[in-house]
Amino acid sequence: MLKRTLLRLLVAVVILAAAAALYVFASSRTPLPAHAAVAEPDGVDLAAYRRGETQFPGEHWQAVDPDRVGWSAAGLEDARRFAEGLDTGAVMVVHRGVLVAAWGDTETRYLSQSMRKSFLSALIGRLVAAGQLDLDATLAELDVDDHPPLTAEERRATVRDLLLARSGVYHSGLYETPGWKRRKPQRGTHAPGEAWFYNNWGFNAVGTIFTRASGLGIGEAFARWVAAPVGMEDYRPGDVHLLTRDDISERAMGNESDHAAYVFDISTRDLARFGLLYAADGRWGERQVLPAGWVEESTLGAAQPTGWDDLQYGYMWWVRPPHGPFDEPVLIARGGRGHQMVVAPGLDLVLVHRVPSRGSGLGSQLYRRFVWAPSVDDGALDELWRRIVAACPRDGRRVSRSDRPDDRDRPPASVRSPA
Repeated sequence: MLKRTLLRLLVAVVILAAAAALYVFASSRTPLPAHAAVAEPDGVDLAAYRRGETQFPGEHWQAVDPDRVGWSAAGLEDARRFAEGLDTGAVMVVHRGVLVAAWGDTETRYLSQSMRKSFLSALIGRLVAAGQLDLDATLAELDVDDHPPLTAEERRATVRDLLLARSGVYHSGLYETPGWKRRKPQRGTHAPGEAWFYNNWGFNAVGTIFTRASGLGIGEAFARWVAAPVGMEDYRPGDVHLLTRDDISERAMGNESDHAAYVFDISTRDLARFGLLYAADGRWGERQVLPAGWVEESTLGAAQPTGWDDLQYGYMWWVRPPHGPFDEPVLIARGGRGHQMVVAPGLDLVLVHRVPSRGSGLGSQLYRRFVWAPSVDDGALDELWRRIVAACPRDGRRVSRSDRPDDRDRPPASVRSPA
């Protein structure tokens, strides 16, 4: 009798779990609802927009009817329909700081995946400008080690090497998937600075270095130094979760390191504000939020080849030379399975794409591994961007900041602090 009862309970649990999985899958595949633009936008200076000047949102994003400012509404609708056929959770199109299109759930805080690294890059710039961190300091000088310990050669790696993914330290890292573990070279294969390899150990170690140098947790620092100045609507310091070697997910994956993985949850509309900050060279209105020069220095200025097609890598930012719909280099914050934010400075354009993935714990990871992992590949994203850029007005380029007196002959970010 007891065995029969237990069997019935087990069957019931399996049925409920299957039903829940099907519900999540079906709801995530629902066609994207379009966010309506306002016909008479509050806060949007249409004359300034048409002159090519960047505007900045206040408490909420200001939207505009795309037809009124030269965008092709039909072209955007074509892009939206294309996104409906993908595992897309949300899309935002921001031009000159004005919301042109938004589809899907832009308010939900989705897992950022590896876009987290670009967020930390912004924080590192502040320490560099304040003289609190030397990018050429070595791991040995900063007393950075691990268990199992690093070799003397590995401890020659500098902070700059870690940011560029050229540390030569191939130690086990947290938040590392089996696929990346299989690709990782054997320890000692390359000297620091010699070769590029996308390596979570180095990215996580940068988090440790930042926390020691700043005296702040990453979540709190991002809240104070970025989220508050740009008016993020959804972000909270608690949206950064630290995964340690003791987390069951890391133990299950066999990952061993003392350097925690900092995992960000962030909404699409807040991510678009971060992108606009980079499109505006670290400014928000009249305020210099990031050190002047840091955006250039950490992206285009630092970018080096990766061996992955034409992609380059700066200080935890991807840089793509002219490609597809973009006739100038673009900056890309990339996360696994289709989380992507593209900053096209020449067009003053920010494009954000999210997939509906949440949670970094073992349960969430198992669900994505064995039930459903929403995913959009690079080819599909390139096609989505092509359709959106094709809808952009032909005069969509920005007003060059280089002609403004306060932007001429600026010294490096390392000697200038934000206001």
